[in-house]
Amino acid sequence: MKKLICLALCALMLFALCACGAKPEAPAQETPAQETPAPAEPENKEWTRAGYFMDENENMLSVTWMEDIDEPGWYVGVMIGELMAGWTLPQEGNSLHGDLNAWDETAEPLIVTVSEEGEDGLLLVIEGGESYHFKPYDMPEATIVVNVNTEGMGYVGYVEGEDASEIDRDFPGQSVYIGLAEPATHTFAAWPQAGSLFVKWTKNGEDFSTEPVITLLLDESAEYVAVFEEDPGWQNPVMNFVGEYQCDRAHAKVECFGADEAWITIEWGSSAREFARWIIVGRLDTDTLTIAYEGAGKAVVTVDENLEESVEDVYSDGTGTITFNNDGTFTWHEDQSEYGADLVFEWAPVTPETVRQDGERFEAVIMLEGMEETVHYEHIVNEALGFEMDYDYESFERHSDPELESFLSVWDGPGNPENFLEVMYRAEEADTVAAAVREELSGTYDLVEETRELDRAGDCLYMEASVLKGTNRMAPQLQLVYIIPVPEGCIVARIHCAAEASEGFGRRCAYMVNTIAAI
Repeated sequence: MKKLICLALCALMLFALCACGAKPEAPAQETPAQETPAPAEPENKEWTRAGYFMDENENMLSVTWMEDIDEPGWYVGVMIGELMAGWTLPQEGNSLHGDLNAWDETAEPLIVTVSEEGEDGLLLVIEGGESYHFKPYDMPEATIVVNVNTEGMGYVGYVEGEDASEIDRDFPGQSVYIGLAEPATHTFAAWPQAGSLFVKWTKNGEDFSTEPVITLLLDESAEYVAVFEEDPGWQNPVMNFVGEYQCDRAHAKVECFGADEAWITIEWGSSAREFARWIIVGRLDTDTLTIAYEGAGKAVVTVDENLEESVEDVYSDGTGTITFNNDGTFTWHEDQSEYGADLVFEWAPVTPETVRQDGERFEAVIMLEGMEETVHYEHIVNEALGFEMDYDYESFERHSDPELESFLSVWDGPGNPENFLEVMYRAEEADTVAAAVREELSGTYDLVEETRELDRAGDCLYMEASVLKGTNRMAPQLQLVYIIPVPEGCIVARIHCAAEASEGFGRRCAYMVNTIAAI
């Protein structure tokens, strides 16, 4: 049965890139008359051997003419052991020769030559590798077609037989196609992404099982769907380590990113006017409390006499690890380190360097889409509502009312703004306000709720309303709500932004919310 599954996968690979067509006949060539015949050259035959081929080890080869607009030619697909590759190859002489792209993006392309062998076989030679001898194979028709899909944020995998331990979770999928010529037993497994829960399997739209791993006889065509939903109790595990850290002249800031990632900024000052900055993003292994990262960026930042920064990128493919220790420190190992030693950062409580006055203006640097931006802030103190904060006065227009402070995007009209922040005081307890907000938004959105820590206000309840309810689609207009407990009520900050502006204005507002402090 393994052979049949391989054949089905090979067929899918064959038709994934182009539409098939009949190879046009080559036009007849006229040979000009010559007084003295030239020496005979090997005749270049038109390639005719197409279809499916298999060797004695059940490796597969397929050759099919493809009518591609840009580059028509013979599409060659191979399945040799775990290797799958394919591409359109030109005919060179009496052979097909060129590069085949492996499905594994990390693998190098294969340089192959395919030539006729015997009366009906093919010889595949891999440059720098082995040779394979193939014979024609009749592809059995798949009479049982099974599709496995997902609903929500999760993955599925499968294996023929009953051994669930053989399912490869390192290469998960969100859809699977299985074509069978005869019934066979398979095992399916479903597992959620971080922040989601597995709910059930359905078969042809009907509830089928609540077990994440199921073994069943596939004897009819059907669609199985693994259903996932958001975990209301989920908290990004990095939340336990969010904060500021210090190591000699190096400063680090650890922030949450997504459902299970960390965003870490490390700056090392070499002088008063120059420092190195690393931007690191990675997932926390909760067993080892280690982040093994790749794709980190390093830059050298120079500050001129006007406090303007110039950034020179050093690399964008940095690798290393960050390990959080039981004593509240973390150890940074950078593979590209010039010093050959790991750095140990100690947690440093955030304390304001100065007490800012109402109306005081100053500069700060924030990160937007991985790039630094200098922002001009104004500090405001609203004693009537019981909080103070900083706002980006170049990007937002402040409107003060007895009940709230609102900050409207300067690019939006005041009559119907799309991007704005509202901050207000509520006399009710935070849990009561959270219940009301939840009831208001849950009819339209699938809510994400978690606890977040703000730099000045401490822990708060965060609600994200960004996905339309039951659709797994981003809503055109988003709301991000922070509910901050205070001794006699709570402070509520609500960010409203268009989906396309969430990485711009949404993040600007989030930085502003991070400066809120109760008076």
